[in-house]
Amino acid sequence: MKSNKEQLEKRGFLSKEFNTGSYDLSLNEKFRLLQSKIPTERTFAARLLKNENEVKNVIEHLIKALIIEKKLYVKIEISNTLISYGKLSVKPLIKVLGEIGNNQHKVVPEKEFKKKNYPLPRDISSRILAHIGKNALPELLNNLERLDIKQQLEAIDAVGFICFYDYCPNTYELLKKCYLQNSENELIKWKIIRALSGFAESENFLEIEKINHQNKRLKEEIKRSVSLIKKRIEN
Repeated sequence: MKSNKEQLEKRGFLSKEFNTGSYDLSLNEKFRLLQSKIPTERTFAARLLKNENEVKNVIEHLIKALIIEKKLYVKIEISNTLISYGKLSVKPLIKVLGEIGNNQHKVVPEKEFKKKNYPLPRDISSRILAHIGKNALPELLNNLERLDIKQQLEAIDAVGFICFYDYCPNTYELLKKCYLQNSENELIKWKIIRALSGFAESENFLEIEKINHQNKRLKEEIKRSVSLIKKRIEN
């Protein structure tokens, strides 16, 4: 059922045509709007906070707001503004991997993902990093081994998403190393198996793992990754 205007506004929806150019607010006024009790005002603030000079301060406020935000369209607008800052958002977002939202995978899911695309990360920080794209990869890969397990799980999703759509050489070996270092953690292995679907050079490794694995879900994920690799090679 289609939401009406009032329902959309309660979720923070603000039309793209809404003219922000006619408002001349100070940075502190924008920060105060970001804490408004009115969802559309928070969306408006996030939109106004693009292209600010005090980048570090702005990104910090945006991430703090995103951690507590409940309304869909406000979260989308804050995310879009963080994406617009590109590389500058990457380090602060890596620090909060696994902390925004409560939809992250906690165990290997029983249900197989049957679509042929790469699933969008569930963790909000990971999702933003995925949309920042290749500019986020150096920091993600440089920190992969140093991150705690919670952060590492979400970083893998971002790396997998980025490389599936924009192949990055040398990343395969780093993912494989992470896989071998976490041989007892099935959730990490499952996520890396999924991430390897973007790397044709991983096919032999995956085929060997398929023989060695007893876990049915990991075997299914390996089959899916291999089929995506073969389809890409054929095309």
